[in-house]
Amino acid sequence: MLRTTLLATLGSLSLVLPQLTAQQLTEGFSATTATLPAGTSNVLTTDLGRIYFDGFDLTLDGNGSMSPVSLLTFSSSTYGSFTTPIGATEVLFGESSNGGIWSVPLNGSQPQLIATVPYNYDVVMLDDNRALISAKTGGFSAPDNDVMFVDLITGQTQLLANFPGASGPLAIDSQGNVYYATAPGSFPAPAGTVSVLRITSTDIDNALATNTVLGTANAQVVISNLDAAGDIAFDDDGDLFFVDWFNNQIGEINDADSNFATLAPTLIDYAGSGLNGSLLQFTRTAVGPQIFEPFQPIAGQLLVHETDYVTISQIRTVSARRPELTSSVTSPITTGPFSLTSLNGPANGIGLMAFAMTSSGGPLSVQVAGFEQPLLIDAAFSTSPIIVPLTFDLTGTTSLTIQNPGFATILDATAQTVCFALNGALGTSQPLSLQIGQ
Repeated sequence: MLRTTLLATLGSLSLVLPQLTAQQLTEGFSATTATLPAGTSNVLTTDLGRIYFDGFDLTLDGNGSMSPVSLLTFSSSTYGSFTTPIGATEVLFGESSNGGIWSVPLNGSQPQLIATVPYNYDVVMLDDNRALISAKTGGFSAPDNDVMFVDLITGQTQLLANFPGASGPLAIDSQGNVYYATAPGSFPAPAGTVSVLRITSTDIDNALATNTVLGTANAQVVISNLDAAGDIAFDDDGDLFFVDWFNNQIGEINDADSNFATLAPTLIDYAGSGLNGSLLQFTRTAVGPQIFEPFQPIAGQLLVHETDYVTISQIRTVSARRPELTSSVTSPITTGPFSLTSLNGPANGIGLMAFAMTSSGGPLSVQVAGFEQPLLIDAAFSTSPIIVPLTFDLTGTTSLTIQNPGFATILDATAQTVCFALNGALGTSQPLSLQIGQ
């Protein structure tokens, strides 16, 4: 019932909805920031704390639970490339000044130099013992960038693939397919010349077994005509986020792990802020897959390293922000008017207020055609709910006043708001349990 009404309402308005104007953080999300020491980079968040590199020391900072610990030290200024987990007890650190690939324990034990990959840039882990590294091994004047396989146990390296242009970032999906974002060899790079490519796990295994070098012809094009992708990272829902340094934004590719990838609205726009996005990391907030979408419950977080390349270094933690539904009167609600107010909804969006004279029946997840987000509705609305169309104001707030005629016997009721943003995002508030009396 609720789904049918929602689709009818949205269908009638789909032709007249404008697009949202650019803003620092797209609505439906919230963010907090944590300051890091000036000049730090190669940031990685772990269960033990944050790891960062300042050009000399790779440091583990326990965020107040322990004093910062130096994990790896260089005697001269060194340019760090990446830091990525090896299981839960080590990290893999790459630096491009000397080409070193280091295995670094988090317990303070001695780091080990595993291999040398000149001008290494980015990495993905195939598993805890095998890595792929994007590197300009032929030097900056070489026409191609290489993707090198590194055996972390033996230190063996093998050329897996090469792609024209400068070094591009890597990511891996839940099926073991590897993604590479191309980078033009010229600088400044022409607009619209970046593509995200997919190399299947089967092709990777076959190439490693037969010592075959893959290239553009062996890769699937996920999306093209991007302006830049300095770093890329998957969430748990198959969406790929990228650092668009050309436009100073954090972008998103919906369903990048499918054959139907599309560009989503910009997640973060840094225009005028003096900051730039640098590195991306997706972290889970619970066991199991996390659906990281606007106007949804918190499920996973995107960590963005931000910097002005001089004095500011910080982590912005981006989480979903679900609309909040509240009642002006506490239960049991007596005879007379009361209001239900929904906060943190979409600015100038549309919505529905669902109201059922029954207690909450638990959450139901409904996938609505044409929407990336699931519709999380309460089972109380499965049969004959009262549904009232709503509009949200510029602050994402809407309110509905209800007249309680009074009931001799207290009745259980449930209310919930459904919202639709002008950029196409769908969401719901949490169900609100009410008791209606006299």
